[in-house]
Amino acid sequence: MTTLDQTRLAVRLSYARHTFDGAWWPRSRSLSTELVHLFAGWPVGAGHISRVFVARADWDDQPTTVAIPGRRGAVKIGLLPADTRDQLVLIMLDGQRRSIAVLPPTTTDQVAAQLMRGFGGTPTVV
Repeated sequence: MTTLDQTRLAVRLSYARHTFDGAWWPRSRSLSTELVHLFAGWPVGAGHISRVFVARADWDDQPTTVAIPGRRGAVKIGLLPADTRDQLVLIMLDGQRRSIAVLPPTTTDQVAAQLMRGFGGTPTVV
C-alpha cells in the first residue's frame, strides 16, 4: 500500500548532530495511541527504541509510559524543553539519539507528501 493517506513515517538516518532523522505524520494528537503506530512502522534495521522524548505542546495527553504491543514492558516517555514543538527524540537501545520532525495531524496531504519526500525514498506505511 502506498497511497498518501497511509504514508505516515519517513526515515533517513543521519549521524550529524542537529539533523532530523525522519518525519512522522500522526493521525491525531493522542500520544498514547499514535506511539503504537510509530513503533509498528519503525524500520527494523534502524535500531530498537528504548525511550521517547516529546514536545508537550504537540499532544493532548501526557502519558509517562505507553504500552506497545509485542514489547516487553512499557516505553518511558520524557518531555523536551517547554519551548520545543513539532519534534520528538528517540533514544535507541545502543544510546544513539534520533530526532524526528512531527507534522501536525492537520497538515494537508500535499504538504505532508512534500515534507516526507525530503527524507528520501518511499516513506514507510503505518
